[in-house]
Amino acid sequence: MKNYPVIKYVVLFIIGIITQHYIGLSFSMLLVIVISLFLMLVILQLIKTKLNLITTSSVLLVLLIMSSGALYFTSRTMIKTEYPFNRTKLTKSIIYGTAKSINLMHEPKLSMIIEVDSVNIKGKTIFFKSDFLCSIKEKNPKLLNNLYDKIGVGNYVKIKGTINKPRGERNPGEFDYYKYLQSKEISALIYVGGARNIKIVDNKTTLGKNIIFKVRKAISKSINEIYNKRTAGLLKGLILADRSEIDYRVKENFINSGVIHVLAVSGLHVGFIVLIFFFLFSRVSIYPRTLLTIIGLIAFLLITNNPPSVFRATIMAIVMLLVFLSNRNYNAVNALAIAALILLVIDPAEIFNPGFQLSFSAVLSILIVYPLFDAKIREFDIQNKFLKYLILFIAVSLAAQLGTLPFTLIYFNKLSIVSLFANLLVIPLIGLIISLGILSLIVGSFWTWAALVFSSANMLTADVLFYIVKIFGELKFSYLFIREFSILDAVIYYVLFLIFIYALKRFSNSFAIIITIILLIGNSIVYIQLDDKELLPDGELSVFMIDIGQGDGILLKFPNGKYGLIDAGNATPTFDNGERVIAPLLRRLGIDKIDYGFISHIDSDHYKGFLYLIANGFISKIYKPKLDTSLSKDVRLEKLIHEKNVELEYYSKKSIDFGNARMYILNDTTSTTYKKFDTNNKSGVFKIVHGNNTFLFVGDAEKQAEKLLVNTYGKFLDVDVLKVGHHGSKTSSSEIFINYTKPDIALISVGLDNKFRHPSKIVIDRYKNRNIEIDRTDLEGAVIYQSDGENLIKINWKDL
Repeated sequence: MKNYPVIKYVVLFIIGIITQHYIGLSFSMLLVIVISLFLMLVILQLIKTKLNLITTSSVLLVLLIMSSGALYFTSRTMIKTEYPFNRTKLTKSIIYGTAKSINLMHEPKLSMIIEVDSVNIKGKTIFFKSDFLCSIKEKNPKLLNNLYDKIGVGNYVKIKGTINKPRGERNPGEFDYYKYLQSKEISALIYVGGARNIKIVDNKTTLGKNIIFKVRKAISKSINEIYNKRTAGLLKGLILADRSEIDYRVKENFINSGVIHVLAVSGLHVGFIVLIFFFLFSRVSIYPRTLLTIIGLIAFLLITNNPPSVFRATIMAIVMLLVFLSNRNYNAVNALAIAALILLVIDPAEIFNPGFQLSFSAVLSILIVYPLFDAKIREFDIQNKFLKYLILFIAVSLAAQLGTLPFTLIYFNKLSIVSLFANLLVIPLIGLIISLGILSLIVGSFWTWAALVFSSANMLTADVLFYIVKIFGELKFSYLFIREFSILDAVIYYVLFLIFIYALKRFSNSFAIIITIILLIGNSIVYIQLDDKELLPDGELSVFMIDIGQGDGILLKFPNGKYGLIDAGNATPTFDNGERVIAPLLRRLGIDKIDYGFISHIDSDHYKGFLYLIANGFISKIYKPKLDTSLSKDVRLEKLIHEKNVELEYYSKKSIDFGNARMYILNDTTSTTYKKFDTNNKSGVFKIVHGNNTFLFVGDAEKQAEKLLVNTYGKFLDVDVLKVGHHGSKTSSSEIFINYTKPDIALISVGLDNKFRHPSKIVIDRYKNRNIEIDRTDLEGAVIYQSDGENLIKINWKDL
């Protein structure tokens, strides 16, 4: 560590920040600790000539730096950003404030951050300061473009729209958008239906920020003019650090292939900027050329909106240039530490930013591990230059992936098997795409025809890139899904990683290194499982009401280990519950297959999420109402079921045993009785009995079906838990049905602030008047109950 003086102090500062984040000491206590340690250190420095207290001084210095990090972090994060209203949705609201930043437009949407100073809700004005994320949706492109052209950063605006609380973690392991926005000091969302609902009250602008916005807007416009939509989205991600136009499935393929890192603006881009400026000013003397290059780097940093990877690369490049000017040796590790320190001084919470973690861990690992790989490779004295450089390239990629592995597993839960091979092809292509992209934009500023030639070549290159990533990303063995990789697992990994680095340095014998690697991998597999928690334990019945918005989706784990899924929510062109909610949840829970899928009825908010699950091999068998040939959506559904060779059975009165639990299907949609019923009343109805505990699921069954069930089954409907019909609509939950079911607990699967105003207050009162506990997904998120046959327990999954 003697060669890396800066990094020692930065690491201690970071340890202090992280420790404080988890322990949470008060500011006053930390201040006392820092002052005490400082005074003790000063006293020891004054008397150390008489006593040998160097070791004590070193310990105090370590504690002082860590405590300073904790104190600084606390001082910058003392004021918590919270949603400022009691209600989660406030329609017909008006906010006043300043446009703090404006994102690039993506038709039909435009978003910006508004520094709000007052809010008018139903005629009452409230004054406070807070940042809101404003999202404007406008179907008329002309109106949206007019607004985009007129508005500037710093404008004072009046906005009419609907204020919403950001979505938190609604299902186990799901992305917490509320916490993410809190980390950006954004307290609320406001959705605006139409560009006419935003008025510029004062067009005064913040000069510097508005210039940056105009430059970003101009570059984006130039990209749109000479590139097709898919390549334009990629280039905006690579040049402007705006990945919002890259398709979700394309991003998934990049993640599965282990090459998602190439979409981040980073050192490669900064390297191009340095080369461009050195080339443009090659005739200028070294000092002005270096100064102009540094100015260019800072401008590029601002244009990309300062992501951690660009900040890191920019600072390292500036340090390198300054060292070069001063004729001193460049130490990349110290430069990396300086970049981290500056970024953390600006915002200490950046240490918890995935971009910061991935960027800095990748580069640090390359700087430390790659030289060791290089030394080992050179021992083999490979004569073939192509093979030699190919192996060295793989070594760089491997070093980066070893450094970032814990963060990759925490944020993506995927260990790519093909990443080393994919990187061999993808990284050179990305370099070429960036080069051609920058070149086409520069040339396009004065020669359109030549720019179109370069852009055509670039679009072809991008097509090759997308094709390669698609092949790697869609291979069945492209990645392993890793469940529950925690912070503790990451700490264990890095301890073992340091042992691996030590072994590389210490052992010259290849056999000893291989044995060490095998032992480290074995220990990793054992130790990272120490804190694993099973959300759905074996041998019990688990009923998991998934929060899928307005609709139903209930996951069942039976005592014999079989899985069932009653409904799967809706799927629209913009959001598919099957793909975006249920499939990721199943992977996080380690569920490869749903043994029994139960489609209660053919309404979009119940069956459409199944389409993705069926198409992608998640479902073994489907139960559903008898085919209604008058419904084209039902015909298409059954066609898909047959195409994917999924077993199909229509609802008929029967029982299915799952170990010591039994499911009763209570309706027969093949009978003549159900022919006169509408879709809702044809819903599959199931009773599950597990020892002394009973559950009843009724889909969207309404009063007509409820009456038939009461007349047919009577007291057999008496259960502990009832999944309330039709999301709590007043068309269901009749008095007589509740009297016969007599539930202790009522489960309501319903979307937050949905347009149907479910659940009905009348229905809620019917359950409350009978002292029935009500669990709602709109208020709680996912709800989980577990039965061992005797006891029925509600699981607080957020505390696990």
